[in-house]
Amino acid sequence: MRWLGQARRAHDIALDYASRRHAFGKPLAEHEGVGFMLADNDIDLHTARLHIWHTAWLLDQGHKGGFESSRAKVACSEAEWRVVDRCVQILGGQGVTAETPVMRIFLDMRAFRVYDGPSEVHRWSMARKLVYKAQQAAQAAPG
Repeated sequence: MRWLGQARRAHDIALDYASRRHAFGKPLAEHEGVGFMLADNDIDLHTARLHIWHTAWLLDQGHKGGFESSRAKVACSEAEWRVVDRCVQILGGQGVTAETPVMRIFLDMRAFRVYDGPSEVHRWSMARKLVYKAQQAAQAAPG
């Protein structure tokens, strides 16, 4: 969740580049493939932001929020990773050089996805809680 701002920054850089850089007689952003990547970035950024807000709201209400926090960590880290990866793709050669901050964000984010808790660990924790709740519900059901 800490990396939402960095993913947004990478997106803004790629959006600016795609708006200014021309290929085949028009801006990159007007090519369907690049336009779709920019739209997907917006979807992933918005979804990540909603996960963060929901989890923060639950914590503000006094809930433990462990399950929601795990869900947000998986959804956000994977969405933000997709955003930054698409930004590298949009920038082409500049995306893998030090010409823009995007390469540094890309490299740093990869490590973050491990040290902030791998998605598999969060999924495992969520699965245990889901199964426990299902077992509790089955035991409580009449019949």
